[in-house]
Amino acid sequence: WDNVNTQMMMDELMGHLEDVNMTYFAHMKRAFSLSFRYGLSAVQLMIHGLLPFLFIDAGKKAADSYERG
Repeated sequence: WDNVNTQMMMDELMGHLEDVNMTYFAHMKRAFSLSFRYGLSAVQLMIHGLLPFLFIDAGKKAADSYERG
């Protein structure tokens, strides 16, 4: 079963990379970049929730950034 599961995972991975037209490392770089950007937005929004006078436009910027991808 290990070889079957490994092959299924590789097929799914390669299919996704083909769908987004990216290499493994380009995809990894993009995913890490988005992860960092959205993680920072999450922190800013939590701070804004506690202190509304800080990061006033953090929600809009996060949404705009998400739409741009």
